[in-house]
Formats: sequence, structure tokens, C-alpha cells
Amino acid sequence: MATSLKQSIESCEDLPSHSRSKFITKYLGDLSVPAVLLASFLNLLGFTMTSPIQPALGEHFCLPMGASFGSLSSAYPLGMMFGIFMWPTLSDVIGRKIVMTMTLFGSGMGLFLQSWAVQRHWSLEQFLATRVLTGCFAGNSPISKAYLADRGSEGNKRDLTKYLAWKDASSTLAFIVGPMLGGLLYNGRKNIVDNTGGLSFVIRFSAISSLVASLAVALFMKNKNKSSSQSSDEIESTEAKKQVELIACPLGTKLWTGVATVAVVSALYHAADSTFFAFFPSLLQQRLQLDTGTIGLAFTSFAFVSFAMSAFASSRIIRKYGPVASCATGLGTIAASLFTLSFAASSTGAGVGAAAVILAAAAMYYIGVPLYGPTVPTMLLQCVPPHRRGAVMGLDGTVNTMARVISPLIMGDVHRRKGASACFGVAGSFACLSASLALIRRWIVLRKDFAVSQMQSTTK
Repeated sequence: MATSLKQSIESCEDLPSHSRSKFITKYLGDLSVPAVLLASFLNLLGFTMTSPIQPALGEHFCLPMGASFGSLSSAYPLGMMFGIFMWPTLSDVIGRKIVMTMTLFGSGMGLFLQSWAVQRHWSLEQFLATRVLTGCFAGNSPISKAYLADRGSEGNKRDLTKYLAWKDASSTLAFIVGPMLGGLLYNGRKNIVDNTGGLSFVIRFSAISSLVASLAVALFMKNKNKSSSQSSDEIESTEAKKQVELIACPLGTKLWTGVATVAVVSALYHAADSTFFAFFPSLLQQRLQLDTGTIGLAFTSFAFVSFAMSAFASSRIIRKYGPVASCATGLGTIAASLFTLSFAASSTGAGVGAAAVILAAAAMYYIGVPLYGPTVPTMLLQCVPPHRRGAVMGLDGTVNTMARVISPLIMGDVHRRKGASACFGVAGSFACLSASLALIRRWIVLRKDFAVSQMQSTTK
């Protein structure tokens, strides 16, 4: 068998490049999807590693709780508003692989600059500028979802839901590893007098993970945009088919209404989600007296629940009940969690009872997120023809980024004026409104479809 494989490889050297690529893929397997999932994990690992050091970062810059503290969470999304729309749109034109490689590399270099800024005690304004610059290279997530949709459309349509659930699972795995790793690295390098060394080391480590992700995409991802094996006639024929492809939007009878509704639903969720991640670590620190390392372990524990949902339940639930029902269920669970945190923050009780309520509410949050997560790209990608996937996912990402820029600033001021209870309560209202909008729009679409079918049956 080894001899026959060797002879086949030798004969493969005379084949054209695209045929040789197919031959290698046959024996070695196509590593494109695993490479995308690995890159998603490593890219998000950098973000999750820094989540438990948020309070310490505020202490480093001597920031009081309020809008100035919220600016730490808003600076990166501010840069994202540029990158997350431009890069996915560009990937529709020049290919997903090269754009993903560039954005991951740029993100890694931006994180190195952030680490340098902390280590050299740059001012808050200078540090925020490095975060904005890093955000300009965001866009990997919508590009990877568009790429997985490209791959899913090649075979069974159910592959789309499966790939997006795997994408969610790889992201959740980063939430398992990242906070714990970030807390351990910070505690290992911090100084009793100054926390600069610990902060700088954690951010530098996250930069390395982004650069490794860029290398994985460059080496193993196969570009699916306009394969070189297609002739110009085939490409024109494919593009013509894309133009007439039927579009089915679960939240709209027209393309723009479906995309706009999904974008608003997603933006409301991200406003709630950014509030949770901006202020929940502070709640753990203030109410439960947890240190940075313990906060990281807490986030890791919650992420195990989310990973189990993403890996084993989310895609099955979406296939059985549909993306809209799963979306509303996930958002309802998130809203219930945030309302519970609001109640816990307003309670004067302490000790084991208060800790149990807060931790149970957080666990509920991590159950809702993987139920909701795959539904938005699934609904969007059902609305959009293949040649517009990157642009539409980028548009959705831009709207979400605006929510992530504005929400921490506003909610930080709400936290300062009214306290943590009001902050989490308003965030819960965002999630509740998002679920209600999805259900109402689905009811309108179903009613219109029923009316059309009734009219057609009577004319017959």
C-alpha cells in the first residue's frame, strides 16, 4: 500500500496545480474547516484572556466606576466599526483566506502594541488609541461564518447549521480556556505594588495567539472564492445563478426587511451582552470578594456549560424547532439571567445565598447564549445570496459593534448613578425586547405567507 501511494504521489507531480491540490486533499483531507475553527478559537482566546483583568486594568489607570471605566470596553469596538464592515466586504471580492490572514495578523500586532503601552505606562488616551487600532483589524468572525456558509452550501444544507454550531463551540472553548489562563498568567506575573507586569504579559500572550491563528489560516485554509479550476465561462455562469437564487428570510418577506430585522435583534442582544461582560466581573469582585484569578476560574466554569450546549444541543434544537424559536428561547433565557442579576445586586443579603443566586444567574446566561448564537448567522445566510454573504455579515457586525461601543458608556453612567441593579435590569430589558421583536416579525411573516397561500388556493 505504501508503494502504491508513493507511486501515486510521484505521478501527481505531472498534474496541473488544481488537480494536484485535489489529489493531496484526497489523501491528507481538507483541513479548511478545522483551520477556520482553530483560528476562531485562538482569535477569541485573546479576548477571553483579558476578561478577568478588566477590574485590574481599571485600577492600573486609576479609573472610577462609570463612563470612563466603560471606555475600556468601548475602545476596541470603536475600531471594529471600520474593520468589521470593510474586511468581510473585501473578502467577497478577493477571497476569504487572504483577508482572514491579514486581519488576524493585524490584530496580533495591535495586541502587541497594547502590551507595550501598558508596560511603558502610556496614558489612558494612548492606550485607548491602541485598542481602537486593534479593533480596525476585526472582521474574522463574520468572514469565517461566510466561509463556513460557502462550505455548507456545497453539500447537504444541514451542514450550514452544523458548521455554525461547531463555530460556536470553538468560540465557547475559548471562553473555557481563556479566563482561567488569563487569571493564572496575571497572578503569576503581577507585583504586590504594581500590576503592570501581569497585565502586559496577559495581553502579549493574547497577541501571540492571534498570530498563530493567522499562520493556521495561511497554511491550511483552502480559498473557495472563484477557484482557479473554473474557466471564465463557468465563473460567469455561477455568478448568473447567484443573481437569481431564491431568498427565504424567516423574519421578512423581502431581503431588506429580513436583514434589517435580524440586525436589530442582534444589536439589542449585543447591547445586553457587552453590559454583562463589562460589569459582571466587577459584581463578582465587589459582592463576592473574588480576586482576578478566581474570577477567571468562574468564567471558565460557566463556559463549560456553554460549550456543552454548543457542541451537543444547539444545532439539534435549531433543526427541530427552527432558528426563530431557538433565537427567542435563548434571548428569553438571557433576559431572565440579567433580571436575576439585577435582583441579586439590589439585595442586601450576603454570604452563601447571595453567591448562589449570582452564580446560578450567570450559569443561566451561559445556557442562553449558545441557543441564540448560531441563529443570527443562520437567519442572515438564509436571506442572502452567496456573493453577498461577506458584505451582509459585515453590515450585521457593524451594527453590533455600534451597540458595543455605545452600550458600555451609557450603562457605565447608569451604573454610576443608579447602581449595578439598574444596569443589569436595563440590559435584561434589551434582551427581552430583542426576543419579542423576533417573535412578532415571525408572526407577521407567517400571516402574510398564509394569506398568499389562501389567495392562491382560491384562484385555483
